[in-house]
Amino acid sequence: MATTTSTAVDVSDGQQDDIVLEQSGSYYGYLGEDGEGFHHHVDEATNTVYVTPDRAERFLPDNAGLYWFRVRGELDHTEKLEQEEDRDRWIAYVDSIRGWTDRPVHIDVTEIFAAMHAARGDRR
Repeated sequence: MATTTSTAVDVSDGQQDDIVLEQSGSYYGYLGEDGEGFHHHVDEATNTVYVTPDRAERFLPDNAGLYWFRVRGELDHTEKLEQEEDRDRWIAYVDSIRGWTDRPVHIDVTEIFAAMHAARGDRR
């Protein structure tokens, strides 16, 4: 019979309660920082925007092949988007109300791969 021991990790309620969003890199998106200093994070799985005063922390869990993102702190606003097009409306709305200080450039990977294949003469 094998003997196993368990280790209890004491995590205070405050440490767990201040996590606003924790998502794998496959489902995490970042829209940017608005003119009032708030950061707009997207949970791609639920199509929800989280507006917080803090940036996301990127970390690599043990035995994971993909980075995860964790947002801690206060939550200024949550916006559930109905459709993919609503994200563009949200971006335009924030631009008209708060403006954007730091707005990442949207990269369409499909267009990049199509251009690479076209340059090599592939017809995919």
